[in-house]
Amino acid sequence: MNSIVDHIAILVDDLEHAEEWYTTHLSGSVAFRDEKYIRVKLKNSSLALIDKNHYPWPHVGILVDNKEDLPHTLGETIEHRDGTIGVYVKDPFGNYLEYIWHNKELQEIFCDD
Repeated sequence: MNSIVDHIAILVDDLEHAEEWYTTHLSGSVAFRDEKYIRVKLKNSSLALIDKNHYPWPHVGILVDNKEDLPHTLGETIEHRDGTIGVYVKDPFGNYLEYIWHNKELQEIFCDD
């Protein structure tokens, strides 16, 4: 499997302030927004801004090409509000990787052309 970083997720106290700060400093654009999560599309990846009151883990998202490639036996599988499916795997040091799959429609929104 080729490892492609899909996104880096950080926890923030204030989504509105974080959106303004990160889109300004990184010249990104918002690809998805709801009350708990904002995905900022960058040139080569995305930054997920997550309300820390609603989500427990900062993580690095690793894109998988096929839904069948998700390592369901290694961690917790979550179907996200934005339509993606992720499997969270804790490394030996307490950090998390999220193996994430997008359907075709979301690939066009979230991924580079």
